[in-house]
Amino acid sequence: VGVWAVSTASVTLGGSVSFTADNIHAKITGSVTGTQETISLDTLNYSADSAPTTELDSWTNNSMTFTSENLITMTITVENLSGERSLFVSLTDNTTTDNVGKTLKQGANAYTSGSAVEVTAGNTTTFTMTLSVTDKNQSASATVSYQVDLRDANYEEPSILKHDTENDYYYVEMGEYNSQPVRWRVVGVEGEHYTYNESQAPTGELTFIQESYTKGHSFGDVGYDEENDEDLGNNDYATSALRQYITGHDCALTYDGQDMTVAGNYLNDLGISEDDEIYSKIKARDIQDLYKNINWDSYNTTISDGITTETGADKLWIPSVAEIYSLVGGGDISTITDDWSEVKSNLVWKSTFWLRTAYSDYSYYACMVKDGEWNTENITNGYAVRPMFLLEV
Repeated sequence: VGVWAVSTASVTLGGSVSFTADNIHAKITGSVTGTQETISLDTLNYSADSAPTTELDSWTNNSMTFTSENLITMTITVENLSGERSLFVSLTDNTTTDNVGKTLKQGANAYTSGSAVEVTAGNTTTFTMTLSVTDKNQSASATVSYQVDLRDANYEEPSILKHDTENDYYYVEMGEYNSQPVRWRVVGVEGEHYTYNESQAPTGELTFIQESYTKGHSFGDVGYDEENDEDLGNNDYATSALRQYITGHDCALTYDGQDMTVAGNYLNDLGISEDDEIYSKIKARDIQDLYKNINWDSYNTTISDGITTETGADKLWIPSVAEIYSLVGGGDISTITDDWSEVKSNLVWKSTFWLRTAYSDYSYYACMVKDGEWNTENITNGYAVRPMFLLEV
């Protein structure tokens, strides 16, 4: 951490070393150079027979003074001493600057913060960061912060998937309800139904569906019109109360020119934040894409007139009739009918839950799954929500 003024500056270089694999033996050296002087960081020699869970050491309080005419260059060199084994090295740069230019290199080439570089046995790699004042008539500062990470070349990141061997499915945990983690089960791989394999976890673009029960919500209820004695809302998913509840988007819900409100927020109810480990990596789907397979016939295959997509893409969505039948149920989408006996065993859940498919015969009815069977219900009623999402694993 350091502050750099235009006239003179004092820069403190800090760094840390962490290990993520066994049997690493590396030597790390660092230095800071300017026009007038050079200060070497302490040479760090580490050998680990097991992977520590905490940082082993850090550089502390090495500071220098420069005039604004100087460039400041920080150098970190990693030497692989692990016999015949390769190491992967990455430097994560969190340095912040104000009126200070910054370049980061690995060897003679530009380097992207956090990317892995292979260092073969007996060889070294060097990272350099150069700082310079961009406008000498303005004040300038730089807070230097970075971390060097080492891992064995044979190391594999642990999968985020968990395995329920008793009930035969893979899952992740995201959110919490009634003080219990919420499970999300793998139901699809690369857009196709996933068939459970006890000995091999699925990889690729996976489709997940909520497995744990949480609170319910109406599909389209946004209030009651006493003058006309009718419930307000509609069964069009793009502007539904249900979509607004699970995504947090303002879905432009209006009635007779007045904005309607939607009770609750799904992400808040489950304590899921934007930077959650799982949620932050979810692949969002545009609302246009969510209408491609919304039903098995011609109804609601495109977004209704007047509905915009300005709300942005959805990370969570309610499954459609087609998705629940094929992805979750394992049925053949080309032969889907009202008879769901083929897929019923895969669709029985602990509660009746909504689908995003509108029931075409009535504007105030939408589709749902009850006891593994396709059904419909009035959109003002509250039933379980069971969102889905896409995640690369």
